[in-house]
Amino acid sequence: MFGLGKNKSVAVEDESIKDKSKFVVVGFTIMVLTFLVFVISEIYTSFQLSKQKKVLAGADSIQAESDKFLIKMAQAGKEVNKNEYEYIKEIMMFMSPTEFQNFKNSISGMANEFNVKINSLNEGEADPLGKDYSINYIEYQFLSTFENLTFLKNKISETNFKVNIISESISRENTKSDKVIAQGKIGAYVFPGKEKLLKDKEKLIEKFKLEEAKLAEENKNKE
Repeated sequence: MFGLGKNKSVAVEDESIKDKSKFVVVGFTIMVLTFLVFVISEIYTSFQLSKQKKVLAGADSIQAESDKFLIKMAQAGKEVNKNEYEYIKEIMMFMSPTEFQNFKNSISGMANEFNVKINSLNEGEADPLGKDYSINYIEYQFLSTFENLTFLKNKISETNFKVNIISESISRENTKSDKVIAQGKIGAYVFPGKEKLLKDKEKLIEKFKLEEAKLAEENKNKE
């Protein structure tokens, strides 16, 4: 009986050892798996951080390129505005239809100033220049001394607008007269849309006029 009981005790002990062994194996397995999960997690995190750094570096590069592009666009925009202002300055030398009529009417006052008689002063048929511009003509016949005629034409040329004497013939009034008859045609460049353009670009014009005045003042101070 004692021998049998002893065997039972050993059997119980063996089962206990087996249970403990199983526990150790399971615990070890869990530890290994936990370690593997940790290692994999670290590798993944490192990979993600590296990827993120590359993305951030790429973002910085994109931002830098974007900044350069915006600077170039601003410079280009300024150059476009400057070129537009230069164009507007040329347009300012064209007459609007109203300015053309005022110019034509002013010739009478200038002629009177230099004692030049106007035999005729009429508006001729205009020649179109493309779709937007034209050359308008004033046909005239003056009677005066040659000297006074020269004074009148010089006065007319002082205008700020683009005007030219397209054609002119001068002849003596008669063999006994000291006066001449001048018959010719004055051409003036006209832009019907001038007034609207100047109104639309008023701020741009004012801006560059101020810059020109500032530059002129700086150059004056350097002298």
